[in-house]
Amino acid sequence: MAITTPRDVRRPGPARLATATGLVLTSLLWSASVQAQAWRIAPALKATATATSNVGLQSSSNTSMDTVVTVTPQVQLQGTGPDYRLTGTLAADMVTYLGRSRADRILPRGQLVLNGRVVDRLLFVDAELGADTTSSTPFDLLSDGATAYNVGTSTRQRFSPYLDRELSPSSRLTARTDHVLTQGRGVGTLPNVANNADAYVQTHTARYDLRPEPAGLRAEFNRQHTQYNDSTAGGLMLQTARLSALYAPDPSLTLGLTGGRDAASFTTNQFNETLRGLSLRWAPTERTTLDALVEKRFFGNGWTVNFAHRSPFLAVSAGVVRQATTFASRLGVLQAGGDVATLVDSILQTRIQDAALRQVAVQDLIAKRGLPNTLTGPVDLFSRTVQLQQGGNVTLALIGVRHTVTLRLFQTRTEDLRGPTEDSVIGLASDATQRGATLGLSRRLTPETTADLTFTHTRTEGLGPNLGLQSNNSVVRLGATHSLSPRTTLSGAVRHQTGSSSLIGVNATESALSVGMLHRF
Repeated sequence: MAITTPRDVRRPGPARLATATGLVLTSLLWSASVQAQAWRIAPALKATATATSNVGLQSSSNTSMDTVVTVTPQVQLQGTGPDYRLTGTLAADMVTYLGRSRADRILPRGQLVLNGRVVDRLLFVDAELGADTTSSTPFDLLSDGATAYNVGTSTRQRFSPYLDRELSPSSRLTARTDHVLTQGRGVGTLPNVANNADAYVQTHTARYDLRPEPAGLRAEFNRQHTQYNDSTAGGLMLQTARLSALYAPDPSLTLGLTGGRDAASFTTNQFNETLRGLSLRWAPTERTTLDALVEKRFFGNGWTVNFAHRSPFLAVSAGVVRQATTFASRLGVLQAGGDVATLVDSILQTRIQDAALRQVAVQDLIAKRGLPNTLTGPVDLFSRTVQLQQGGNVTLALIGVRHTVTLRLFQTRTEDLRGPTEDSVIGLASDATQRGATLGLSRRLTPETTADLTFTHTRTEGLGPNLGLQSNNSVVRLGATHSLSPRTTLSGAVRHQTGSSSLIGVNATESALSVGMLHRF
């Protein structure tokens, strides 16, 4: 995976960050030769051919047929040692258009995550290298990935040293600094959006916890600074200081009363407001949790509510949020509930305790039942200012002896914060509402053969400066997988897609037939 750093000689910090992250991960890979018995390396190769009636999702008068061949080499890594853990997946989609309707492409994707211990019970370090395929804008027609239409690559490099120290059996002190480089490369209708999205995000946090027994205390400080590579402004700063009084009337329930200061600085705006709110954590069992925080913030009322439940056959997560954020801080971060492997892993935790064995079982189940790697979610909208994000999602995965069900519902509203000193839009606006749903059903017909059916629909409507822009996308897919051996799986599918976009003035339909093979070495 080739990852480059922003070309900005005025800020040498990001270049040093990329070098430090690369050196840390390289040293860990070198140590694999010393402790090979602690490592698991699982290569795989996937090849898919898709014959499509409309490769560019154009109107009926401009349709172009083509056959798209995608070859994806992939390797999964998992290594542990006395002072580190390294996990990840590296892959690249090599896309070839046999009819030469479009230029061939290579789309790297994957993630390497390192968790290391430098000083026992005191100093630790996390590092990450990641790349993913993302859509350029939700106002265009959205491809399901087979034809690589309207997609680009986003990359992410993170280096995060932190202190974590237990001061007593009931108190803990943590301090963490996250340094993240994000880059975007797009080829859709608005390629300049992704090309200008390179950014450096610094997040500094400190927290002291006194466990409620039944009374407790929490003090925390968070400061996030975002600097876009092509911007001459001072960047975007969000800063929060909180002090929370905690009370636990029951071991499963903790209540909190929060106060503090909330500050923000972006474009020509400066905010410094009093923060106050309530928090709740309910964990009746280790399989069920509910976390809620509602506060008065500089942008108005803010909240974060998350619910999660798992059982040997079911995983459910739901959340609602209203928060101030930036595009760069979200780029490359998969939204909660979107990763199918994480959902399946939570279901299998009760049955398979060993993490390495469970990872093998997760990938085996995904391959044999034809499950997608991710569930459809909202597309992040680019702008250079602070954004107000509000929305919710519900995700469900149910795995039975013969049947598998996946479901995701989401709605997200994004608006640029313009403040009292700024009425006009700075560059591109992110104002839009996105709604969507994905339902997947699969059934084992025989021990070796599984049939699956998927429905997906998304709708985007522009707000404010984007009023009048909208898009609709619907996909129906019927597929089947057949296991030739424990390591080799054949697949086939038929797909029909319809879409409309006011941005490019297109109403399009597409039908496609695909066949593929996955072999895990």
